[in-house]
This record gives sequence, C-alpha cells and structure tokens, in this order.
Amino acid sequence: MSVSEEATVTSKGQVTIPKRIRDALDIDAGTEVEFVLEDDGTISVRPKRPPMDRLREVKERLAGRDIDVDRMRRESKDAWESAYGGDEE
Repeated sequence: MSVSEEATVTSKGQVTIPKRIRDALDIDAGTEVEFVLEDDGTISVRPKRPPMDRLREVKERLAGRDIDVDRMRRESKDAWESAYGGDEE
C-alpha cells in the first residue's frame, strides 16, 4: 500500500502527520513515533515499538536460520560482565 500526503514544517520544526497516514499506521494521540533517515535521504516515520517486541521479532527471523540465539545471548552477557563487572548498580 502506498499513501502519499504533503505537510509543512513549522518554524519550530513540527509537522502534523496527515490523517490518512495516521489512519494507515494506526497512530493516535500519544503514540510515540520514530523517524529513520536512510542513506539515500528518504525519511521513514513509523510507530515506535517497545524494545522487547523488536527483539522478539529479530529472534523469530533468526529462528529459521542456523543461528543459536541463546548462545549469542549468553556470549553477549559474558562479554558484558567481563567488561563491566556484572550487575553492579
């Protein structure tokens, strides 16, 4: 689905996301969004998802490949503890 709308940037750098775009992305008042600037200069705007949801999605994508995500997690945790001394607050 491709939806194109125009908007104007205010002097404060604010832009109102057009209603058709908000509806297509299911964005309501209070929804956090993230702006992604691509290497080619295009900008994507999307609803911000909680970090754990994003990690689960990555794990699901990797599950079909020959990658041991749990081993990677353990190795990452071990490396973090070696570098920063564990769970000190």
